[in-house]
Amino acid sequence: MQAIVVGHAMIRAANRPVYRALARRGVDVTLVVPTQWPTPLGDLCVEDEPAGSGVRVVARRRWGRAHSNCYLLEGSLSPLVARAEPAAIYVDEDPAGFAAGQAARAARRTGAGLVVLAIQNLFKRYPPPFSALQRGVLRTARAAVSTSDQAARTLRLRGFEGPMVPMPFATDLVPLSPERREAVRAVHALGAPLVGYLGRLVPEKGVDTLIAALAMVPGAHGVIAGDGVLRNELEAQAREAGLESRIRFLGALSPVQAAEVMGALDCLVLPSRTTRAWSEQFGRVLIEAMASGVPVVASASGAIPEVVGDAGLLVAEGDASSFARSIESVLFSSAGRDYVKRGRARAARLFSLDAAAEALHTALSAAAPPEGS
Repeated sequence: MQAIVVGHAMIRAANRPVYRALARRGVDVTLVVPTQWPTPLGDLCVEDEPAGSGVRVVARRRWGRAHSNCYLLEGSLSPLVARAEPAAIYVDEDPAGFAAGQAARAARRTGAGLVVLAIQNLFKRYPPPFSALQRGVLRTARAAVSTSDQAARTLRLRGFEGPMVPMPFATDLVPLSPERREAVRAVHALGAPLVGYLGRLVPEKGVDTLIAALAMVPGAHGVIAGDGVLRNELEAQAREAGLESRIRFLGALSPVQAAEVMGALDCLVLPSRTTRAWSEQFGRVLIEAMASGVPVVASASGAIPEVVGDAGLLVAEGDASSFARSIESVLFSSAGRDYVKRGRARAARLFSLDAAAEALHTALSAAAPPEGS
């Protein structure tokens, strides 16, 4: 079977492990990505794929805005589909977008099956032309993969009626050695015990709640990795709380640096808060923390309870006092060790590369036409 995968995230080689695992299952995998994509660290160009991975990368010029819904790729996708074998096209973007529409058009022209992604967990009514794009894509799709139960329900509300396979995000991170943890902390001048947040610095991520909570936990140090519109405001909040010596702001990090900072933590905090237009769709950092042997404290926002299960502490959104008590429990009692064990077991069972590849393989097989048809 052939799989054509369309999406901007695979411009990074670090975002392709699931597709390599899919290739190891005998699937002929072609990733179609933009040649360039802007990021907080500057414009990112398509990265080379390691030799022998079994994955082919095709880079196309991007037209339109650098947004999941607002870009398409130069040229037709149809010539990439081999007519001699069953084929499916998986679009790793929102179904209400130009790239998804481009993939759906190629599927209709070639007879390939179309697989779409359910990740949006709030129902939204899209304006034209995105509403029309969504209708056409969902009518064409023969299968879907969903990152959470909430996302699956939302895609049903959006009009998809076909088979849907649960496919959570996956990680291959492992705990850092004690020596490496100390080295990472020394490089970034991080204190201990260390509580951290990695992600965007925007209102819906609730980082202000984390700073307020750290002010209530004497002796705890914090690290905030990421960038966004609230960075200056959050740094000012930390200064006003007298936390200059206890909190480090590292800015945006490369994937390798972020993974190392993650592994150096004693507790990861994800204090997301729901807004009218946004709810936490998954929280990839949660599974990365669990796999890295880092206990998790998070708000009960969006899909977070599904992801964390019993492997971390869940707190009401915006409740700094409860966050502080939960952080203290993780850092200064045996509860932290228990959550480390549960988290690593949960990550290995539910969020491994093999588990994600198996789910995607199932959806692709359901969508692809029978051999010889």
